[in-house]
Amino acid sequence: MDNIETGRAAVLAGHGCDEDGPYLLVNDRVRNVQVRVSVRGRTFSLRRLPVRRCVGRHDLETHAKMPCPLDVELPPESKVTVCPACQEATGFNPSFYHTDFVSPQQRAYNAEPHIAYLAYFSPAHVKAGITAASRGVRRLLEQGARAGRIVGRFDDAYAARELEAALCAQPGIAETMRASKKADLLANERFDAAEAAAVLDREAARLAQVEAVARAGFAPEPVQDFSPCYFGGPSPSCDDLQQPDGARDVCGGRCIGMVGSAIVFEQGGASFVVCLKDWESHEVELVENEVLCTYDFAPQQMSLL
Repeated sequence: MDNIETGRAAVLAGHGCDEDGPYLLVNDRVRNVQVRVSVRGRTFSLRRLPVRRCVGRHDLETHAKMPCPLDVELPPESKVTVCPACQEATGFNPSFYHTDFVSPQQRAYNAEPHIAYLAYFSPAHVKAGITAASRGVRRLLEQGARAGRIVGRFDDAYAARELEAALCAQPGIAETMRASKKADLLANERFDAAEAAAVLDREAARLAQVEAVARAGFAPEPVQDFSPCYFGGPSPSCDDLQQPDGARDVCGGRCIGMVGSAIVFEQGGASFVVCLKDWESHEVELVENEVLCTYDFAPQQMSLL
């Protein structure tokens, strides 16, 4: 894993998780490269600066990501995280089935094998989705699913979308979930791997009885618990997790794990959940081996040192 030097100009471009654990994607503006910064087990602080910049582009064929070649500054009030040039270069629209134009890049991507999945966040929050089969469960890890299962394998994205649409038409199956909601569930809802498996088994049995779902190729595979990917072992109890209040532009501590965009810092024997989704596209300062903020246990407020 690469690093960003303390004080170097950088942009938070995203996050992910692989066999080595969770990581932040950071664009090094000096070297014009994107690096993966492994977070679990490291003590560091992250400061969010007000300036926003394009997070860059990625190749739909190779899944390689790269910084914006023009380092475009984005309006502070905008919701977009990429500039028009990088959006066009990537050519990806997750709602391709709702548009009249599909880019050549996406047509090639859609022609690849795809999977459909169910992602578990709590007993009352199960989400359906699709992704390229070459990405496997990395998409579920990126979303912060606590557990999940592949429920169909298809020759292309269009067939996978048919199953996704049939699943999302059923009560209790969501098509989208906000990152802030996922962070709230992480901090406040009990997670038990056996319970998650039981819920996904129950949902699979229910969904298999729906004609439209069965006809679309519903074929559930074994449930997977993603806790070891995020934490290197079992998930911590929500009784041990808090969400800090107060200042929102600095976070830090010893990272014990990261679930999707929700990073978990340990300070003074307590663990705190900070959602970094709204930090993406902001310039950031990464400070190694220092904790630039303190989290109070009650009333759980954060103050700068």
